[in-house]
Amino acid sequence: MTLNLDEYTCEFCGGPCKNVVYAAFVCDNPECIEKARVARGGPGGHMKRKAEGKPIIPEDLESAVDLTKN
Repeated sequence: MTLNLDEYTCEFCGGPCKNVVYAAFVCDNPECIEKARVARGGPGGHMKRKAEGKPIIPEDLESAVDLTKN
């Protein structure tokens, strides 16, 4: 299955999507790429949350995961 990036926009500025970085659709702007890194928690952000005793799935996504379990 091929992902057509032309169908997506940058999650941070709304410009045309050129990359998928840190699980976010982003343009080529380094500022947007940095925002994606910060939003994700950086590389290994999920493991950092686990080490802190927090759930791996961010709180804002827990309800979406619960819906898929039913």
